[in-house]
Amino acid sequence: MLQLLSIQNLKTYALIIAIICVVWFYKSWEFRGVEMQRQAENMEQIRKYDSLKFASQTYTKKELDQYLEYNRKDLQQFLKENKIATRKIEQIITQSLKYRDTTIKNVNLQPILDAIKQKQNIKVPVIDSTACMIIKGYVVFENDTLSLNITDRQFKNTSDVIKYWERNQWKFLGIKTRLFGRKQATVIIKDACGNTQTFVIDKNKKPTSLLEVGKLL
Repeated sequence: MLQLLSIQNLKTYALIIAIICVVWFYKSWEFRGVEMQRQAENMEQIRKYDSLKFASQTYTKKELDQYLEYNRKDLQQFLKENKIATRKIEQIITQSLKYRDTTIKNVNLQPILDAIKQKQNIKVPVIDSTACMIIKGYVVFENDTLSLNITDRQFKNTSDVIKYWERNQWKFLGIKTRLFGRKQATVIIKDACGNTQTFVIDKNKKPTSLLEVGKLL
């Protein structure tokens, strides 16, 4: 009787182990699929970065450390100085703005020239303004010295980052169409001044290794 109970117990234990193994392999397979999808999406975002001026990445802690080490030493140093550990970071949003104004503006300096001829001291305010930037200063002639002094610089810009979805373009009977095309997320950035590039890094909150998958079982 005891022998039968022992055999029955062994069968129960074997069944439990088998179930655990099945769940483990399923979770491992699921984890690999999620990881491959995450990495593929990261690569796709990087590929479109130059055209969209926007990229969103999901990094593990190890990947974030590598990004800071090889791409953003300045940010790595900033985090170190402020005692912010990468394991505590939830999101990093980096925006870089490039602005160049080639508008030509003429300022009449005849009063300065007249003062120089008469050897008189003079101070003339100068303001150069556009929709994006205001520069203020003055030109002064004093003690036989002519100088330009810039006293104030102001720059303003508004950026709107719009994330939306659209359908992929495909060909039907040789005609390009988006009808019934696969949906894909895309981004457009509206800048009042200059061109803004936006790089978003999100911390990956899903399991990052098979060991962590095991902890969830």
